Amino acid sequence: MEPGTATQLITVGATLGGVVLTLLANASLERRRARDTRALEAMRLEGEQGRWLRDERLKAYSALSLAGEEALQFIRSELPRLIGPEAAAHRPETEARWQELRTQLRKAYNHVALFGADHAREAGLRIWRTARNGGNDILRDLDSGAASASDHPVLNERIRALSSCCRSDLEGWVSNGSLDWVVAGCSAHTSRAS
Repeated sequence: MEPGTATQLITVGATLGGVVLTLLANASLERRRARDTRALEAMRLEGEQGRWLRDERLKAYSALSLAGEEALQFIRSELPRLIGPEAAAHRPETEARWQELRTQLRKAYNHVALFGADHAREAGLRIWRTARNGGNDILRDLDSGAASASDHPVLNERIRALSSCCRSDLEGWVSNGSLDWVVAGCSAHTSRAS
């Protein structure tokens, strides 16, 4: 073998080795970039999902709070009108309004059950059941003829007790931090993902 041929073979071998090493290094860098890009995309999607869940929870919690307040105002103002001599005139519209409020309260609770945290679900269920059962029981007692003149104080007291119970459930809903917890938790979760 001639010395020039050996030199050329060594040069070609070194060049091919350099090209192979460059290709391997580039492939490794591309894999690392792709992995980093996937990780960043996963973190971005996790952040978006956290923001979406926080927004849905805020909507659900505020809807339940508003529906609960409306039911409470109805119990305080409309149910006492069904006791007394003019009760028959108000009865159909009051029952229709109660059905509407009860449905709104149930829909609001369903959203909390779907999107809410565990303690918010429990509080929401307690609010919904208290208002539903109490309002239905009072209307049922009025239907059964329990609204005689001697029962007015008893029914008024039951309405006041139901109103007080609904009020304490709603205040407990706010004071147990359901809304504060979801805002703080999702904010921390979102800032971690950023």
